[in-house]
Amino acid sequence: MPLTPLHYPIAYLVNKVNRNLSLPGLIVGSMIPDFEIPVILFINGFDGPNRLVLHSLLGSATLGTALAILVTIKFYPILVSSLFRVDKEKVENKCNLSLALVFSVLIGNIFHVLLDFTNHQYSPILWPFLEADKTPSPIFMFLGEQFGYLWIQVIMGFLLLVLILVEKKDLVEKLLIG
Repeated sequence: MPLTPLHYPIAYLVNKVNRNLSLPGLIVGSMIPDFEIPVILFINGFDGPNRLVLHSLLGSATLGTALAILVTIKFYPILVSSLFRVDKEKVENKCNLSLALVFSVLIGNIFHVLLDFTNHQYSPILWPFLEADKTPSPIFMFLGEQFGYLWIQVIMGFLLLVLILVEKKDLVEKLLIG
């Protein structure tokens, strides 16, 4: 998905379904695979795929999960407390290393990969077993290039707007730490 923050609604909805999961872990996990895009572009330029390891099921479940755990524990509390003025201690309490946090970042990573699989022409979902350009998205192929990216962005943007309108009281805290 070209707009990384639009992965957020899935993290929020998964947390609503299972409150035992860590919302910060789901949020970071759902966004961490896109961290590889600027790195790949810096190394390869615009030649070749811009998504690879972290956009594969294997890479997201291993390296993506490890990176997301680190970011959730070390950086998420600092960013959320300084950017959104949420009590840092409250954020840190939701970002402690636990089995729930590990499982949350894993779920976030997997949902990111699956969501991207639906809206990119090709996805490295089965890399390293199949090359990135050998796994075409069935939805992208059905909708065509013009609407392949657009459909999921409109849906996720709408969901994000609905979440903001529904969670009025303590909005930022509810949306970022649960």
